Amino acid sequence: MSQATLNDHIKNRSFKRCYLLYGAEPYMIRYYKKALKNAVIGSGDKMNLSTFSGKITDINNIIELAETLPFFSDYRCILIENSGLFSSANEFSEYIAKIPESTVIIFAENDVDKRTKLYKTVNKTGCTVGFEIQKENDLINTIIKKFAKDKITIDFELAKYFVNRIGTSMDELYSEADKLISYVYEKRTVTKKDIDTVCERQLSDKIFDIMDYMGKKDRENAIGFYLDLTGLQESPVKILALINTHFTRLYNIKQLMAEGKQGEIASLLKIPPFFVKKYVEQANNFSDATLKDAIKYGIFVDNAIKTGGMNEYVAVESMIVRYSA
Repeated sequence: MSQATLNDHIKNRSFKRCYLLYGAEPYMIRYYKKALKNAVIGSGDKMNLSTFSGKITDINNIIELAETLPFFSDYRCILIENSGLFSSANEFSEYIAKIPESTVIIFAENDVDKRTKLYKTVNKTGCTVGFEIQKENDLINTIIKKFAKDKITIDFELAKYFVNRIGTSMDELYSEADKLISYVYEKRTVTKKDIDTVCERQLSDKIFDIMDYMGKKDRENAIGFYLDLTGLQESPVKILALINTHFTRLYNIKQLMAEGKQGEIASLLKIPPFFVKKYVEQANNFSDATLKDAIKYGIFVDNAIKTGGMNEYVAVESMIVRYSA
């Protein structure tokens, strides 16, 4: 089911018996979970709301509640979050078609296996809506609209710069946008300097810069950037883990490119499509042999730190020097 159809259900209060909200974008799942719940029973109705969070071991309790008539309301709402029911076989699919018209069940799940009988049943008799990472232009337009609500101007290119600086997580984008709105509220417009001053980049994005310097054999800037991060109290062990993950991703990208699967990189490696070009450019800065060696050396350095064989600060620096030479 499309997001537009879900919006129609909420607006017209015309509900299916059950909904499954899932995907890689938790902000959108939370947003529609709340919007759907409030449409079904109202924001202040606690009498007709039952919430289950975490792995479900006894579905009979849920069925018993679903069969209970609502209290002075059109509907009873059952919210089930991260239950694990869509990851393995269970008997709940047998009940889906029997849910009374007075009950709406909302599933909000991180992990969903579309091959399960429960998913197929909900998809057929109820509604399933997947929320994936949005495309770059969609994120840019979302940010422009958010600023416009506060009568603050941010042009397309600056909004694009903002999105590329912060990343694709809508939680992070909205959080940083709120900070930026407060900062520029009086002058009602945004500059690049404002974004650089206010908005903190995620550590994973900063690691991307280190990898860029390493790939371009710019040892001085690679080490300098690393020292800046440790000076800001970032853990060398955490930095190493991100560098190791990044090298593995670059190696996988090289393999997919060699197999003629460049168009599948985003979906197979869970990379936002508009970041693929940057990753490909970075991957091309390293040979296959270098990437293989980097993965092995990263494991060696990690073990050396854990066993006390190397100082963590020096160990990570040695890796950066080794692959920016």
